[in-house]
Amino acid sequence: MTDTGRKPVSDKISETITPDSQKSYAEQAKESVTGAYDKIARDVQPEDTKSPFQSAADSVTGNSDNAKASAEENQASFMDSAKQYAADAQKTAADVLNQASEYISGNQKK
Repeated sequence: MTDTGRKPVSDKISETITPDSQKSYAEQAKESVTGAYDKIARDVQPEDTKSPFQSAADSVTGNSDNAKASAEENQASFMDSAKQYAADAQKTAADVLNQASEYISGNQKK
């Protein structure tokens, strides 16, 4: 079904379903190398030379890679925003406590 020299889709699915904790280091290394090779082949091979099945499989895996990269990028952005909100909240709380302390002690600024 896949083009000659390309990683079979069934292997990709099996590798994705099986957790890394159930794989040996050798299996993980092999998957990493063959996966990297297949990504390069996916990007280098012209679409008009791919079989319809290979073209569809490449489209799915390419979209999956793009979605994963986008999610990682958004996660970093969300984390940065959350850190900033937390810092702002901490500063606001400190300001309020300082003002309350000044009010109680009678050293209120005018």
